[in-house]
Amino acid sequence: MKIASILAGVAVAALTASAASAQAVQVINKGQYTNNSTNFFGVITPGSTVNVPSANAGPGQAFAETLANGLRAANGGAQQSAWHAVGLSAGDVGAVGNDSATFSLKDAVSKDCVYYSGDNSTEDFDFGTLGIYAGDNTGPNAAFTMVAPAVLTIQTNLAGCNTNNTVTLSRAVADMTNNSNSGFDNAVFTNKLPYRVTASYQGASQVAGGGAAIGRTLTMVEGDLTEDQANGAWKSPMNLTVLVPQPTQALLAGNYTSSFQVLIAAQ
Repeated sequence: MKIASILAGVAVAALTASAASAQAVQVINKGQYTNNSTNFFGVITPGSTVNVPSANAGPGQAFAETLANGLRAANGGAQQSAWHAVGLSAGDVGAVGNDSATFSLKDAVSKDCVYYSGDNSTEDFDFGTLGIYAGDNTGPNAAFTMVAPAVLTIQTNLAGCNTNNTVTLSRAVADMTNNSNSGFDNAVFTNKLPYRVTASYQGASQVAGGGAAIGRTLTMVEGDLTEDQANGAWKSPMNLTVLVPQPTQALLAGNYTSSFQVLIAAQ
């Protein structure tokens, strides 16, 4: 099972007069692929796992590697297994201190079903600081509220099962919850951030005898604890999208934490 923990730190904003700071953008860009080779007889030999971008890549090389692996991860007919993730979130508007955040994903591969995620059992994606309107010149309505939604997209070119199966998105707690021990006015602030997760792939009907692929979209909306979808045997790329929308209430300082699971299980 590939478990994803979303950790986004929200900075402490002080009500002091200060010049507006430049808005930062936190970028997520990482992936992997298997360096397979094909011999004279067309036999594929699995190779080592390659990280993208490579450790010492310059800007030009990193861009080229990212572009190549992104195309590879979206190609269901590729000879190499690959995944690539990109995402970004808006930084603070106003003077504010920094805070760290992590976002991790985890999946599991059963013996009858697959979800390629490289050589890792977990993946950590750092959204950085969730931007808030900070400082005393943002106005009372906007102060401490979230600047923009946070989005993460994870693309793998290999997912599926070779028999009837169920794709399930689930979580134990519906919202990202703040770990702060601070008291707060719950008419103005919230210690919870609702979020949704969407899985997109080419599934199949469970009708015996087979049929054409069926475009599937499975969404666990805000407030849901689990959503599932039944399929026949299928194999295709899969896209996972996480969306953290802007709440109407202001955010507390600290870490907002949650986890969700994606499971492809044979029936």
